[in-house]
Amino acid sequence: MAEKVKPEAVADGAGGGAEGEAQPKKGPNKLLLPLVVAVMTLAGGVVGVLVIAPRLVARRESVQQGLEAPDSSQAETTKAEPGTPEGAKGPMFKIDNLIVNPSGSQGLRFLMVSVAIETSDAKMEETLRRKEPQIRDVVISLLEKQTMERLSVVGIRDSLKAQLGDTITAIAATKTKLKVFLPQFVIQ
Repeated sequence: MAEKVKPEAVADGAGGGAEGEAQPKKGPNKLLLPLVVAVMTLAGGVVGVLVIAPRLVARRESVQQGLEAPDSSQAETTKAEPGTPEGAKGPMFKIDNLIVNPSGSQGLRFLMVSVAIETSDAKMEETLRRKEPQIRDVVISLLEKQTMERLSVVGIRDSLKAQLGDTITAIAATKTKLKVFLPQFVIQ
């Protein structure tokens, strides 16, 4: 009997192959996916190197400079302006972005805090600036003794501000109690 030829085989021009087998297409479709993946990988690398990396490096350098040279950006002095804590009347001595691991967190959680201290005059501000390492140490010591449960309690900021105010007033050796603000208090 005569053998019937399938229409697909004739349309593909696959007359010479084994019976019923379609020959695979060779063309741009097989190369399209690897080509797209390669181009996207290359584009991602270029964006990372030219856009993201410079921003990360600049941020890391600014943080390192802030930690190593507190007089440049960490400790700021401002008169009562918009952006200072409410109720502030005198010059402000500010320490930004102190990061502490609370007690019992095993390094998995942290607290980031900024401390602003209202001073009576420029002389007191200069005293605080000279004693900044001691003030940083006291703030870090006080905060790292706190547990996550205690830091999550409503009103803890007021208690911490009072404790810090008493301690910093003693460090500054002043008779009037210094007013402490915590404009940044972030628990992660």
